[in-house]
Amino acid sequence: MDKECKINVGKYRMNVRLFNQGNGRDVVVLIHGIPTNSHLWDYVIPYLKKNYTVVAVDMIGYGKSDRGPSEDLTLPKQSQYILKAMDQLQIEKAHFIGHDLGGGIVQIIAVHHPERMKSMVVIDGVTYANWPLPIVESIRYPTAEEFVPSPLFIERMLREGVYFPSMLTPGLLKKFTTPFHTPSGPEELQQASFALNHHQTEDLVHFLPKINKPVTLLWGQHDRFLVPYWGRVLHQTIPGSSFTIIPNASHYSMIDQPTLVATAFLEHLEIS
Repeated sequence: MDKECKINVGKYRMNVRLFNQGNGRDVVVLIHGIPTNSHLWDYVIPYLKKNYTVVAVDMIGYGKSDRGPSEDLTLPKQSQYILKAMDQLQIEKAHFIGHDLGGGIVQIIAVHHPERMKSMVVIDGVTYANWPLPIVESIRYPTAEEFVPSPLFIERMLREGVYFPSMLTPGLLKKFTTPFHTPSGPEELQQASFALNHHQTEDLVHFLPKINKPVTLLWGQHDRFLVPYWGRVLHQTIPGSSFTIIPNASHYSMIDQPTLVATAFLEHLEIS
């Protein structure tokens, strides 16, 4: 059974979409980045939910989840909200898959809460000091119309981050822009940007070689935002990890190549 619900994670409510709840062999938690939400995974969820329980979250400040000030939207705080959501759902351990900011969050969970993790996948993710992206920082103090935080800004960023524009359908695009298409949307998007600081992952670097969970790293061949070099750096840092380039894909590789990405996810899960 598939459902969507709001879960209390402290002073905020997190929107969570659940698929095949209670019937999967394991739980897979999907974590998006900026400026997307849980619909980032819409093309790959059908593959995953056949055999796994899938938990796709809207991070606090995104999608249908509650909004908050920047100090409550950092990656360490987001990791805590997600673990609290798992507590509410009575999920002790899970496989974590994170894209963009979500990639940083799964690294935080691997380092600080390994007891909650069965395995992890980072796909086109932030790591070391390779972020925040200049395009994300530009909305903090916009100096030109193109940098003003708005649904149009989100659309531009998404279009720049796909290899196959036709895969970013009007319907999918609307799922990303609508949550910020409100009077307070521009300020909320700015707060999400102000929350980001590379030290949130850079401070983990010393601990990454100690991760002893199955780790898969996937990167779009043409990712112009977080270039594949960073996937190789992570691969060299985390012992036993695997690193795969997704051909003909950019930053949003799960949109560009959903079958290839879903297959890579399933291969990872089978051996984890």
